[in-house]
Amino acid sequence: MSDSSAPVPAPSSTAATASSPATRFLTAFNQIEGFLREELDARRSDSFTWMVRQLAKRGRLTRSQSDALHAFADLRNAISHGEYRDGRPIADPRPDVVAEISRLRDVLLAAPTVVGVLSQEKIIRFSPATTVNEVLSAIRENGYAQFPVYDDHGYHGLLTTRCVARWLAHDLADNGALDAGTVGDILRFTDHVDRAVLAARSTTVPEILEILGTRDAGGKLPEAVIVTEHGRRDQLPILIVVASDIPALLGAVEF
Repeated sequence: MSDSSAPVPAPSSTAATASSPATRFLTAFNQIEGFLREELDARRSDSFTWMVRQLAKRGRLTRSQSDALHAFADLRNAISHGEYRDGRPIADPRPDVVAEISRLRDVLLAAPTVVGVLSQEKIIRFSPATTVNEVLSAIRENGYAQFPVYDDHGYHGLLTTRCVARWLAHDLADNGALDAGTVGDILRFTDHVDRAVLAARSTTVPEILEILGTRDAGGKLPEAVIVTEHGRRDQLPILIVVASDIPALLGAVEF
């Protein structure tokens, strides 16, 4: 079925009151379409389904959201191309469909922030001078796999358990014993997969999901997202978001 790129106005006749299911459906649909167009800075000629596909590719829409929006586009076309009587569509969408598109509109237009969904009681950060023993104790006691490293100038890098393992293997190969070392020593064994992205506390859940799903030039996903007040390197972390948080993030934007 064709996908008209122009918003379909809700029926304006006095017979088509605000309580009309078709009116409520088309109003919600047009609000979603406006949101998609603004997010993509899309042209008026760009179709609704094209915009849905683009945001889905970027990870800004979940699979269920994308599927629902495609179905809503078909229904919108059926309503707009169907028969009208006294300015009102003869075929009204079911109440549960109207409720579903209204919920999805609310999720998209007022997406929760990541700090409103996730919380972290204890954020452990290190400096380049932190000893290896402190790092190993933190891993053993807290079970974390990623730690932000801060120096006097702000964010310095991301320490991961993979990086620690590479350092340990190299250090033990020397004389079979673990020599004293620091985080600075360990960070010499980082590679491009040990990468974090900084984000502001105002970042929404869909935006965080997009960041976590965006590969770098080498085709690697970020290891973590470090959330600070304004996403700046000179600000301390409020939250560390990692891949294991994705189910909770997806749950917050399902409808």
